[in-house]
Amino acid sequence: MKLLINNSSTYKGGSEQVALSFIYECRNYPEHEYHIVTGENLSRQIEKEKFPENFTFYGLQKRPASSILTFFKTMFWLRKLEKRVQPDCVIATGGHGYSVTKAPLVAGFNIPHYLYPESPYFSQISFGKKLYWKIRKQIEFVFFRKVDTYLVQTDDVNERVRKLMKSNDVYTVSNTVNGHFFDYKEFPDKLPERSSGEVRLLTLSSYYPHKNLEVINSVLKRLLEFNHTNIRFVLTLPEDIFKSKFDKIIRDHIYNLGHIPIEECPSLYQEIDFMFLPTLLECFSASYAEAMVMKKPILTSDLGFAHTVCKDAAVYFDPTDPEEIARKIIGLIGDKAKQAALVKKGIEISSMFNTPEERAKKFLSICEIIQSNE
Repeated sequence: MKLLINNSSTYKGGSEQVALSFIYECRNYPEHEYHIVTGENLSRQIEKEKFPENFTFYGLQKRPASSILTFFKTMFWLRKLEKRVQPDCVIATGGHGYSVTKAPLVAGFNIPHYLYPESPYFSQISFGKKLYWKIRKQIEFVFFRKVDTYLVQTDDVNERVRKLMKSNDVYTVSNTVNGHFFDYKEFPDKLPERSSGEVRLLTLSSYYPHKNLEVINSVLKRLLEFNHTNIRFVLTLPEDIFKSKFDKIIRDHIYNLGHIPIEECPSLYQEIDFMFLPTLLECFSASYAEAMVMKKPILTSDLGFAHTVCKDAAVYFDPTDPEEIARKIIGLIGDKAKQAALVKKGIEISSMFNTPEERAKKFLSICEIIQSNE
């Protein structure tokens, strides 16, 4: 099978890690020919010299959506590439890839804004932002309606995509942790030596408004009011974003590490006590799976998408209520039995996730099925 893997619009966060993992796992299936389109961020992370001759890479300098001109230039370029390569199937794990293909198109549907209208995110944003998402949805759906088969990460998202897109061609392939989490190396500590009684909560995430990270400002203020001065949050944001989003008065209670390479993330988990994610919208967060594999208790939002993945392996809170969040944190810190129960349940749940190898195999099998049906 000749496969065109379109990652032109994949540039950060979980979708980038899925794409990167899939590309590397494809080396285990040498019977196929791979033509891989990558954006600048993804391209930097791929050691192309480690790939055999059945892999061809094509790099893009700018994301398709970065400007109108880039958008149309990329569309025409992708059409010309497809015409030259003549793939049996096109797969875009991070979305539709802003392409309209002649070959069957298998694409990930992982934009929660279109699937969870009940999220409190939409009651917090401005009218202008709501209008932005309505317009963006109309544009994106021009491309999503051209998709032949959709890839999703949970059964709940599967049901929602089927209704939204009026399609039965939807496959659930669960997300997982990167292969580095199964055989990880120890790296030098990134955090300073612990002070007496210090407790650390890790939010390993890029910045997006729907991640609701700014709530940490108010949560820390509540924790300090309750005289819990030993709690530290650990973030992985660019320094300029960190300084613009977090109040100077509470920054001493946050360790901001900046971008962490994926191979160093398992080692970072060894330095923290809890995984904390106050997100308002997700399809699937790899942070949940990572925390389970690394045996860390989870504190996260009391919303449907989180329950779908974590089930009984998390303590849930109202992500819009800083006082409730603070009390849930304090309660879990003081309950060792609860911590142990969450870890045990997390290990059970994580055993049901695909491995990176299994996920790649399923992606390729779906492509083969779609191609054979043409």
